[in-house]
Amino acid sequence: MRRVTSFALTLVISLAWLIPTAVPEQHTADAQTPAAGIPLSGDFRGAGGAQIVTISDPNDDLGLRIQLLERDASSSTGKFMVADWFTSQPGTFDLGKMKWAATDANFDGKTDLIALYDDGDTSVRLLVWLSTGASFTFTGAAGWWSSTGYAWSRTKAIIAGNFSAVGHNGLLFIYQYDNFDMRIHYLESDGAKFLYNGNQGVYASGPGQYDTTRARFVVGRFTRTTGPDQLASVYQYPDFQIKIHVFDPTPNGLQPVNGWGGVWASGLNTYDITKAKFAAADVDGDGKTDLLSYYWYGDGSVRVHIFRGSQNLALINTDGIATFAPFAISWLETRVVAGDFNKDGKGDLVLLTAARDGSSHVGTLLSNGATLQWTSEAWASAAGLNNRCTTCWPLNGQPLAAGASPNHRTLAVKIDNAPNARPHYGLSKADMVVELLVEGFITRLAGYFHSQDPDMVGAIRSVRYSDRYTTPMVRGVIVASGASQSTSDFINADVANGNYVIVSPQFGEGASFFRSNVDGKVAPHNLFATGASLRAGAANEGGAGAVVVPAWDFLTSPVHQPTAGGFFGSVPASFIEIPYRSNAVVRYQWDPGTNTYARFQSDGVSFQREVDAANNVAIAAKNIAIINTDIITTTVQEDAGGAFSLDMRLVGTGPASVFRDGRRQDGLVGRRLAPITYRIGTPTGCGRCEDPLEVVDDLIP
Repeated sequence: MRRVTSFALTLVISLAWLIPTAVPEQHTADAQTPAAGIPLSGDFRGAGGAQIVTISDPNDDLGLRIQLLERDASSSTGKFMVADWFTSQPGTFDLGKMKWAATDANFDGKTDLIALYDDGDTSVRLLVWLSTGASFTFTGAAGWWSSTGYAWSRTKAIIAGNFSAVGHNGLLFIYQYDNFDMRIHYLESDGAKFLYNGNQGVYASGPGQYDTTRARFVVGRFTRTTGPDQLASVYQYPDFQIKIHVFDPTPNGLQPVNGWGGVWASGLNTYDITKAKFAAADVDGDGKTDLLSYYWYGDGSVRVHIFRGSQNLALINTDGIATFAPFAISWLETRVVAGDFNKDGKGDLVLLTAARDGSSHVGTLLSNGATLQWTSEAWASAAGLNNRCTTCWPLNGQPLAAGASPNHRTLAVKIDNAPNARPHYGLSKADMVVELLVEGFITRLAGYFHSQDPDMVGAIRSVRYSDRYTTPMVRGVIVASGASQSTSDFINADVANGNYVIVSPQFGEGASFFRSNVDGKVAPHNLFATGASLRAGAANEGGAGAVVVPAWDFLTSPVHQPTAGGFFGSVPASFIEIPYRSNAVVRYQWDPGTNTYARFQSDGVSFQREVDAANNVAIAAKNIAIINTDIITTTVQEDAGGAFSLDMRLVGTGPASVFRDGRRQDGLVGRRLAPITYRIGTPTGCGRCEDPLEVVDDLIP
């Protein structure tokens, strides 16, 4: 194979094409548990050292729970204790509209909590919870600062620290203007309110200079041991190079140390910040803050990298100061916080991992100055809602009919999407449809039929490399017209290994298919089958036995808060366009009346509404996930025209977007092996991902 280019592909997963009518399965939604919520570190007791607060909405009802996690000083094992420090009534706070920071707002030596609250349009408030040393006191809905002309959505990060010449704590708002113009705004506390220094801010990058989506920000003293805090930015440059910029407070605002050159730069093709979660602490106790990266590798292992302040934040050794074996710990569903939790003058790292059963798990990496010593289960909560529906269809969340069983293979039917093959037959009965790029910059569909089989489905075309990676996650039967010789060799090996079953004329099941000139179709766009014939073919190939199809996660009700299920950072998005070639461009238009996305596809002249020609049912998706990945052009010729087949990376991590309820949530996707379902989460972690499933953010049943 030869890699020609690497660019973004959209892999569209549309689930529950038809509007559900039933109550779906129960689950524990994102931010209902401590580890799935928002963790912050600070000296909340005011007694020295650091503790952790976790902020969650335990009942998914817009109620707030703030808990304190701290090491048990009387324990020889370093266990943590938990205590509730604040709870609110339902309907009071929406975590999806809050961006949090921790600082001593009233100068009493105890760390307080601050949240920038989105009141809609360009109205925001800065809400404050003051620590008493034993609990948090909410200071009121008016907040310590408010504005009717500030865009919450443009505030990409809130960094708390002591940046003032007079020693007052303050907040840096990382604010993204149009045209990649970043400005850092500053608010300083006077002990009773925050004072805004104006839209000019304390730093302005200028147009075209700073894309905040490529940056991760932390606070500390990175180049010196005394004085006000500094802001560090890990910035992703092209070709997987990073530079670390440190911004130093001066009378003239924040100034980047060493200018755009930064304090350190990696080599090309060495670091991908989408695989890293950053925290900052003085790990070696030398007075300078070090940068810690919790970094995911493609084999499933995780390493903790240290960028030492004593070495200008250079990453000298990628072996890491702590390592986790492949799959020993989940990366996507883990959040990281740093601080001196055992009061020994050296910074530590704590991992908070949310499990699928609703439990939270805390592990500690305590510093001895040179390495980090791992202790698992420093604290663990009881399981939450552990009643995942066993009587629901796993791919659409609908209840099983009386007597029905979900323990059969999924039919994964390859459906032609060339203009001459439209309209499609049978799509309305699919639980899920995956759209994958093929040669010619057009797509083919894979319809996953599990809860119901199609009467007539097609037109059916040949298999591609990508189907080898997606079919195992639904315990599927690949249904295809055939395959190229090299692909056939791989398929034979996959089938022998038990990865899936294939039903195809080329693989001995020609009796399962028929040709039809319906709609004037001609070969090769006129091969069809029925669900019954495909089930018979699968049985002939050894695919009639019972299997367990891994379930995807669904919200408990079609009626829910827009930010439920991990959509904390979501933004309105009622229109989606995926730019394939001119006669294959796909559009989705959200219909608020049905809360579905109508699918349209271009024929090169106009956009046509997708309608199942088998039953005249319009295709309307409840959820759409778009996964971006690398595309590889192979040396395998797939057609008489000489087009080379495409391959793609469908394991590992990368960016993804989920569309639901007319909203878009950007995040990360992770998948470690082909039999495992994709897992999608927000950039701070994904909630409750655990083998052998699952996709979060949560989907509509």
